[in-house]
Amino acid sequence: MMRARRRPLALLVTCVGLAAMAGCASASSTLPAGAVKAGASPSVSSLDSVSEVPPAAQPASSRAASSPEGVNVAAFDALARQEATAWARSPLAKAWRTGLVVLDTGSLASGPSDGFPSSAAKLAFVNGDLVFTGPPPAGAPPGVVTWPDGSAVKVPVLSEARVFGELTGGRQCPGCATKPLAVTAARPTTMDVLTSRGTASVPAWAFTLEGVSTPVIQAALAPGSYLTPNTYGSSAEKLAPLGSAFVGGEAVRPSADGRTLTVGLGGSPCDTAWGGLEAEVGGVVVVGGWMHDSNPDQACAAMLVLRLAAVRLTAPLSGRVVLDAATGRPVTLEPVSAAP
Repeated sequence: MMRARRRPLALLVTCVGLAAMAGCASASSTLPAGAVKAGASPSVSSLDSVSEVPPAAQPASSRAASSPEGVNVAAFDALARQEATAWARSPLAKAWRTGLVVLDTGSLASGPSDGFPSSAAKLAFVNGDLVFTGPPPAGAPPGVVTWPDGSAVKVPVLSEARVFGELTGGRQCPGCATKPLAVTAARPTTMDVLTSRGTASVPAWAFTLEGVSTPVIQAALAPGSYLTPNTYGSSAEKLAPLGSAFVGGEAVRPSADGRTLTVGLGGSPCDTAWGGLEAEVGGVVVVGGWMHDSNPDQACAAMLVLRLAAVRLTAPLSGRVVLDAATGRPVTLEPVSAAP
């Protein structure tokens, strides 16, 4: 059997953690048992999670560790300081709070909410086999992005022809025989997109497809009008001093009081101990973790297991940005969903 890698994989994910995500909210105000503080600034703590894998699937030696194993905590401290400094100087840091940072570019397009009437129509669409047969659109989307709190930024808007060209440019199956799908109308509209500042309403075009009951909506944001987290990141070479047990933070969920973070860590079903790491440096919190397998040479199922570990902050999160130590990029604060 191949051994599982401890990096993000599109494989079966089993959540293992603090009995439930809600357990973070009820954590006490003192440092959890098993936590480790390393260095005065920044601080690093570690808390092992409780396994939710069925008992038969758990390694016999699975245990709660009182300190990180196979990871250099001092190196994590140093890396956290470097990444916090680099983040503060980056263009993304400024845009994160005052500009437009789209967290998922996949959200800039929305297929018909009721689906396609046939597989042939869907294949024609994804293959860009579209023909515009409608009249010229009246008007254009507003050149502004707005948030629920009333804040807004002006952005250049793409024309209907430019956006339609993006729809026809995708050839996901060049060898497939498809029948052109007629696009009978285009109208200006807006769509909701998740950004670093929350859900924003952005300019878009809605296209009506012949025989499809609901429109296709495509954002009309011009290139350069927004950033994505992937435009920024630290070099993987910086991770070498941390040790082979180090892993990055997959996702983070703060507790209700903002004092505890539950960090998702990608690991293996054969890990016998794991925990989280955090470093509070200036206006950011850097997170990561570690995985330890006491029997690294034994056969192990090749699947990714999402472990959950809690780390305790010295002060409430209070809007501070959370960075993944493995990439230096911001981590979206959202629930880590457990597999059924």
